[in-house]
Amino acid sequence: MGFAETMRILSNINCGLASGVSYLEMRNNGVNPGCALGNFFGNIYNGFARNEIAYGLERMGSPIGNTINLYAGYGNPVSNTIGTLGLLNACSPWMFFNMPGCIMPYGNFNYFQSFSYFY
Repeated sequence: MGFAETMRILSNINCGLASGVSYLEMRNNGVNPGCALGNFFGNIYNGFARNEIAYGLERMGSPIGNTINLYAGYGNPVSNTIGTLGLLNACSPWMFFNMPGCIMPYGNFNYFQSFSYFY
């Protein structure tokens, strides 16, 4: 198992745990079960979709997807908005037609290609 797959698995676990905490907080604050459960599944879906985009970016050599998910977090509408918009900004619109990978705006650009770290 490579680094990209490990990050995807750990990020999905993180997404599930954060969404579960958000669900429990909503229930403790008196939100009805149907609404809280709908938000829980929406948070899970958004997090898993973001992790798939980050996985595609990582497989192509760009750590920007995992970095965005790291700073945005999971499990609430604010983190979902920040993470989704950040990932959509990092990818070109053609990513939806070329899944599971993601095309960077300037082709298959390696994030560290302009530096001499790996030469």
